Amino acid sequence: MARVRDLWMTPNPNGKGKIRTARYGTGKRWLAVWNEAGREVSRTFTTRDAAEAAIAKVRTDQDSGTYIAKANRDITLREVWPIWWATKAGKSKSTRAGYEAAWKHIDAKWGGTACAQITRSGVAAWLPILTTTRGCKEGESKPVGEATQRKVGIVLGALLQTAVDERIIPASPMRKGDIPRQKVSERRYLSVAELDRLRDAAPGRHERLVVDVLTRTGVRPGESWGFQVGDLAALRGRLRVMRDIDQSGVVDETKTRRHRDVPVGGDLLLDLENATEGRARGEWLLTTASGEQWTAARWRNVWSTMVEKAGLGELDTYELRHTAASLAIHSGANVKTVQRMLGHASAAMTLDIYGHLWDDELDALPAAMDAHMKAERTRFTERRRKAEAEQGRNTG
Repeated sequence: MARVRDLWMTPNPNGKGKIRTARYGTGKRWLAVWNEAGREVSRTFTTRDAAEAAIAKVRTDQDSGTYIAKANRDITLREVWPIWWATKAGKSKSTRAGYEAAWKHIDAKWGGTACAQITRSGVAAWLPILTTTRGCKEGESKPVGEATQRKVGIVLGALLQTAVDERIIPASPMRKGDIPRQKVSERRYLSVAELDRLRDAAPGRHERLVVDVLTRTGVRPGESWGFQVGDLAALRGRLRVMRDIDQSGVVDETKTRRHRDVPVGGDLLLDLENATEGRARGEWLLTTASGEQWTAARWRNVWSTMVEKAGLGELDTYELRHTAASLAIHSGANVKTVQRMLGHASAAMTLDIYGHLWDDELDALPAAMDAHMKAERTRFTERRRKAEAEQGRNTG
């Protein structure tokens, strides 16, 4: 049962008033005691009013389900991190690296803070002012990008939810809408003429083959560099996406940790077959002219030279994946086919990113509906004509 005790004064054994205790004048005077999961816990206060207010709050929080056990009040977010991190063991190296980068921001601000002390307003005030020193001169910093800000918000929200799951706090202070939204980036889709200029700007067939693979299959750059000779099934016209080469040139799982087949045919298939001739299954399929494995560092200089020569301005290699999606859609591919080719988790994700590219089908829809309705009217009229003719013969 909850109660307040006076630590400085105690009832006189003789029954007359109160007498001082051994700790009179030392420490806080008032002790609030309450029951927590079948055991007594306590906390000292300077005044009786504060002790009684604390007990009143305990009762209210216990009744509403928002009570935080005394043993959990000092557990910090840094102590929750290993619990959450262990659940991400199955993610790809690049994904985990992204989580670790986000945690560095979080740890610097909230790592040593008790989960119970993290507030919604505090998080809302902090996220928009995140900065980084990456790419800056010594002593300088700059605001992080929208993607980083969003990633940090997602990881922080996940950590707080883990604290809820572990019964450290009763509820997360963050809400779904608190995570910053990332503005939709402007995607560039190369025209066939621009793509031809880019191919012509390639220094040789090895670089041109990389461009062709990216724009005809829609694989991510790291996935294309991870193709091995044995991944090509020439008779089926398929390339098997099995692995990714990360920014450091290390073999990694694909982003989704799923394998998929992408279609290849025509001249591209012939070029790939030529590239595999006389080579072992475990060798890299796409290589530099000197036979080295492609990495982000090796590709970067080659790519910038090609783009400049082709007069395409600022262009990221990843835009070739968007171009592949555009080419597939305008060639008549449905959303499910594009989803499978790109390796998206769902058709909904594909529509979110590329749905506007199906606008041509929307433009054709009115005419198609008119044609369908006209055909139905013609069919109905013909059916009625035949029925009337049949009826005339039966009564004639």
